[in-house]
Amino acid sequence: MANPSITPQNAVLLAAVAYLSTPVQEIGQYLPGWKIVWNGIETTDGNYAFIATDATNSVYAFAVRGSLPPFDIFKNWDAFANWVIEDLDVITRVSWSYSANSGALIANGTNTAFNNIQAMVDSFGSGQSAASYLHYNAVANNIPVMIAGHSLGGNIANIFSSYFVTAIAAHHNFTQTYLYTFAAPAAGNEAYATDLDTKLPNAWHYDNDNDIIPKFPVFDRVLLVAFLYIPSPAASQISVMYKNITITLREGFIALAAVLEFYGYRQQANNYIIFPNGLSSQYMANTFSDYIGQVGYQHGLGNYASYLGVVLPLEAVIKSRGE
Repeated sequence: MANPSITPQNAVLLAAVAYLSTPVQEIGQYLPGWKIVWNGIETTDGNYAFIATDATNSVYAFAVRGSLPPFDIFKNWDAFANWVIEDLDVITRVSWSYSANSGALIANGTNTAFNNIQAMVDSFGSGQSAASYLHYNAVANNIPVMIAGHSLGGNIANIFSSYFVTAIAAHHNFTQTYLYTFAAPAAGNEAYATDLDTKLPNAWHYDNDNDIIPKFPVFDRVLLVAFLYIPSPAASQISVMYKNITITLREGFIALAAVLEFYGYRQQANNYIIFPNGLSSQYMANTFSDYIGQVGYQHGLGNYASYLGVVLPLEAVIKSRGE
């Protein structure tokens, strides 16, 4: 019989709780009976994650918070490109050893975030990493593990799941790992994505068709971003300065896509769910500020929750937009 606690609705709520100021105290308000049993201390890079159990201890959930980028980094195209390329560090790639496919590569920025999560300390004093805690408390007792995250948190959840099912679950013949990502950028190349599809069938990835973040850094999807948003704020109608040259956002995205084509990033193919989402009437002018406002609105976890019929705490909605 299916575990009633393992649902996309619970996964999106767990991803939302990771954004709250006091998740340990608040989780029960939104997921009755759930409690956090391993609570990570935020890293110097701003990563945060927790492990929770449901009311009957029938599932362990590992939730990773997304990034919290302030809107003031979006002053111009140069700053935006810096955030997308340098901060996420997708140009530099590293080999991913937890893959059956030779040639599996992941973004260096993703690898850095993964190492941060691996080194994260439990504020409850267990002395165990998140992976070790799940190993000894969930896998050893054959209790299902659900992994979830939004945005960068989804990206980290993706790579953590790849590691988990190869380094831990495979050695115990444990097949009850479930992954839910929301608005996650692609973590690696085609060899990496295919490997994860093969070894983790119980994975679901959600993508709002107007959200540009999960399109990165896949070159053909970035190319599609150049033609958002219709009718406005249209990338073709907004000009910015880049290296003392005036270009439109569309031209910038097309140039960026050409660069990214070489790197071969791919999203997972299995259970990749793209859903439609309307534009916010608050951000419809053909200005850079309204374009960025629309980007933030579309990327918000609230849209993903609405698609799944879930209402999120306001704090999580706001923070997941980067506001």
